[in-house]
Amino acid sequence: MTQTTVMTAALDPFVPTANDPWDMQRVQHLYARLGYGTHLATLREGLTLGPSELVDRLIDDVLLMPPPEPPFWAFWTWTDYNANDPNNEMYFQHKNDLRVRWISEMMGEGLRSKMAMFWHNHFVTEDDVYDCNSYMWAYYDLIHRNVLGNFRDFVSRMGTNPAMLVYLNGNQNTAGQPNENYARELMELFTMGEGNGYTQDDIVEVARALTGWRVQMYECDPTVTFNPDLHDNGNKTIFGQTGNWGYDDVHELIFTLRADQTAYHICEKLYSYLVYEKVNPEVVTAMAQTFIDSNWSIAAVLRQLLKSGHFFDRRYINTRIKSPTEAMVAMFTRLGLVNEIDFNRNALDTVAYAGYELGQEVFNPVDVAGWPEYHSWLNENTLAFRWSFSSYLLFGFFAQNESARAKIAQLALDLGDGEIQNADLICRRLVSYLLNKDLDPDLQAVALQYFKGEIPENYFEDGTWNLYFPEVPYQVLNVMYYLTRLPEWQLT
Repeated sequence: MTQTTVMTAALDPFVPTANDPWDMQRVQHLYARLGYGTHLATLREGLTLGPSELVDRLIDDVLLMPPPEPPFWAFWTWTDYNANDPNNEMYFQHKNDLRVRWISEMMGEGLRSKMAMFWHNHFVTEDDVYDCNSYMWAYYDLIHRNVLGNFRDFVSRMGTNPAMLVYLNGNQNTAGQPNENYARELMELFTMGEGNGYTQDDIVEVARALTGWRVQMYECDPTVTFNPDLHDNGNKTIFGQTGNWGYDDVHELIFTLRADQTAYHICEKLYSYLVYEKVNPEVVTAMAQTFIDSNWSIAAVLRQLLKSGHFFDRRYINTRIKSPTEAMVAMFTRLGLVNEIDFNRNALDTVAYAGYELGQEVFNPVDVAGWPEYHSWLNENTLAFRWSFSSYLLFGFFAQNESARAKIAQLALDLGDGEIQNADLICRRLVSYLLNKDLDPDLQAVALQYFKGEIPENYFEDGTWNLYFPEVPYQVLNVMYYLTRLPEWQLT
């Protein structure tokens, strides 16, 4: 068997069989990795499709999405804020509005918002550094437009994004005084990987080739210009090639002379984000070849990976630690609370604040390398905070909202599938749905006690209780309260 055949086999499409079926657990796995989970009706619809058909539908839906609608302040400068916001209140409100908007979209958009977070943690910028709302919008808009697009174009556009020009000092990169920050991260983080095919001399020469791009950072003006007087027109030697290289030439050199390094590095990160933190080199190598062969199509790589038997291998289900945002948003999506009528702005603000307290403030990764993720998300303090915020959402918002309670009651009825009085069966189905796995009998017995709550036991014995009881929404929330305190809830 040739090496090419071996690599292709690593990503053969998943073909369900009687012994290895396309089932609810696998559908949930796909929606959890491609988004933040989804509600029961969508999962059941996905079950009626084949795995490849469902993957294509989810990816195609994103490719057909219109660009993000800009808020009215998207291009405001400091002059606009000074004229309209003398007390500096709107500035911070707009900033928080965009953060909350993204969190709200996580509940309904799924794949686009999930992949936008991936690219946010890859092409890192920090609002605390550039501190300008129009730059924040320009960055948000760029990553959302390109989540499944052409990676080479994405990289090229990122280098002249106003948030990035300020964050990694491209704004100070001029002829005679090259600033190496962006050139270094362009190769080390954004394309080739640390120490993988470039030298310190290459960093210096790439920096010279990228000179001349400017944004008026002190005016918070998002207009980006190229000033030829600030560009270094001398010859540069990059990867052993000498010429009067400029901005476009740098990207041509990286994506031709260092295509293998770049493709593997990006596919390695995609794999660890979507499958498992410990990568499978054979699978990543196959993905990287597809990346190159497709002319850097992100969608092509994801179609191949997500349709594969490797992705749907049960060994990888419930193996990734939820980020703080995932853990909070999944509470909404699992319960079907994905419309604004089901929660209020305060609930979204709580999710945003929880991210801040738990180390994942949207628009402010910890440093240029991004959030380290995986096991770094959990320790004694962060776990206790997760429990606290989960309780606050469950009983401070969901339990208080009439629309939310109605949807939660309907979820229980839907899971019952006609069975409305067997509390044990309904609770087991609820747990299996919320966790995407069954609990050990001892833990399931505790879940049942939470489900029954303070309802008299004889109500369950004599048939008095059923799923039309007004207490049912609170019973479901009690179970979720218990589950969010289990290690199983922290995994996806």
